[in-house]
Amino acid sequence: MPRHQTHTGGPTVPRKLLQCCLLLLMMILVGSCSSPAPPAPRETVRELGWSRIALPESVAASSLASASGSLLVGGLAAIGGDHPVLFTVDASNTPRPVALRPNSPYAEVADLVSLAARGDDVVAIGAAHGGAHANYRWTVWAGSTHRLNEYPQTFETFGGQSAGGLLSIVTTSEGAAIAGSWAAPTGGLEAAVWLLQGRKWIRQESAGTALANTNEIQVAPRAASGAGSTMIISGSVITFADGAEQRAAIWIWPKRSGAWMLQQLPDAGTHSEALSSACAQTCWVSGHVDDKVTLWSFDPARDGGTATRDSTLPSLEIDTDGPGSRTILSDDRPGVVFSHAGSSRLVLSDGQNGWQIFTAPSGSVLDAATVGERLYAIIRSDAGVELWTADLSAIH
Repeated sequence: MPRHQTHTGGPTVPRKLLQCCLLLLMMILVGSCSSPAPPAPRETVRELGWSRIALPESVAASSLASASGSLLVGGLAAIGGDHPVLFTVDASNTPRPVALRPNSPYAEVADLVSLAARGDDVVAIGAAHGGAHANYRWTVWAGSTHRLNEYPQTFETFGGQSAGGLLSIVTTSEGAAIAGSWAAPTGGLEAAVWLLQGRKWIRQESAGTALANTNEIQVAPRAASGAGSTMIISGSVITFADGAEQRAAIWIWPKRSGAWMLQQLPDAGTHSEALSSACAQTCWVSGHVDDKVTLWSFDPARDGGTATRDSTLPSLEIDTDGPGSRTILSDDRPGVVFSHAGSSRLVLSDGQNGWQIFTAPSGSVLDAATVGERLYAIIRSDAGVELWTADLSAIH
């Protein structure tokens, strides 16, 4: 007789399938009881003692520069009608006014937006809105830490239909220079440089140099600095080979008898800019790559390919729609002062391939500079525009 299976009222479950189900259930139970993965470690932010430097009532600082061991502070005062102001600040953090002599109507209401000094010699750019379209009207100033005079220029020097804007005034061992932008022959704006000849500022021809736009590259300068005989412009280029991409770049002019050199900075992500540079034995330029603070080092005496991105810098977010980062040097160690979402930070090299992060006053950093062991920063917040200082000697 044929043998029959005993029927229990349900289908028979194959043994191997049952074992697999039990094993999967155990894995789920064990996974649900285990502790969640620990969060990624956060960078330690150390407190840095900051103190506010009280400027006269109604003064809003705009620019900083180091001059003969003192700080220069340029800006605008509102009491008694808008007018430019300039102060020196010594080790006691006491601001002392520098005499100003405007010689044109726009100079009388200008905001001193850029300063540069070499020894006791000081130069400055003033900006004031004016005219039917309320465009910037630029004024240029020169003198010393005791007195600054405005030297009027023709309207066409910085204005007219081809005008772009002025970015920074710098000093090198070869004299003063201004970086800005000017209309390109093919349309749009390209980088431009003005040199001082006597008391007149003369725009140099950009065509045929690395400052000019080409069919492959559109240039976008943002700021400039001077070091020795070298002038450095920071900014970005827009390239079109694989669609429009914005890439951090610097332009270097080692000496005026030479040619401008363009370096597209490495490891520049999908969207980046270089915004501020400072030089000691090495030059450093800070900016952002894909919304993160970035720092590159480079040799200003050499051509393309010398810049390297610092891979050890902590990953820190930065505002990319404001004034941007400011590169500082403390005892030849690089640092960056920057802002993000209402908070400001200082990230400073520890001198051993590492970095320390410090607090800074809340708000948006407009400018920063060091004089000896002291760090100064102009910060705009809900309380207004204020000048702050911190002693860096204790953290070296």
